[in-house]
Amino acid sequence: MLYSLFSTCRLHNVNPEKWLIHFFENTNSTPKDKLHLLLPQNYALVPNQQ
Repeated sequence: MLYSLFSTCRLHNVNPEKWLIHFFENTNSTPKDKLHLLLPQNYALVPNQQ
């Protein structure tokens, strides 16, 4: 599963380390129906990331 997430990071030119930090910092505060927004393909859409 992690390999798949890191491959998605590479596909979308996302730094995996920064994405993981963002993911862990925001997991608890994100509603269940919005968790898909924390996936690597959506990380590039978050302002001031990268």
